[in-house]
Amino acid sequence: MKKLIGLFALFCFVTIAQANDNFTVNAKLYDNKELIGLPTLVVNPNNEASISSALYSFSLTLTPVDDSTVNLATELELVGERIAASLVVELGKEAIINIDGKELSVIVNKSSS
Repeated sequence: MKKLIGLFALFCFVTIAQANDNFTVNAKLYDNKELIGLPTLVVNPNNEASISSALYSFSLTLTPVDDSTVNLATELELVGERIAASLVVELGKEAIINIDGKELSVIVNKSSS
């Protein structure tokens, strides 16, 4: 019985620890190979985060898939054109989307708060 209680307590601790994880998303935004912005967002899972400037508006929702992968649902308005994409990103590795010369590069890392 003590082992069962110990396992339950460990499970609860791991669940609470994962709930406190947030993520840092480092992005690079290009228009026809010209760097337009370098936004960095700190994102809570399943919540939308956004940032904008005179040249772009960038928003995303991050959903953890497992310990090393997240799903990003993104919207990018860059130089008057809007693109929306969903992609699976491995933590710590660059993922790139290029649509009609508009390019979004992201690297996602986990950080505990």
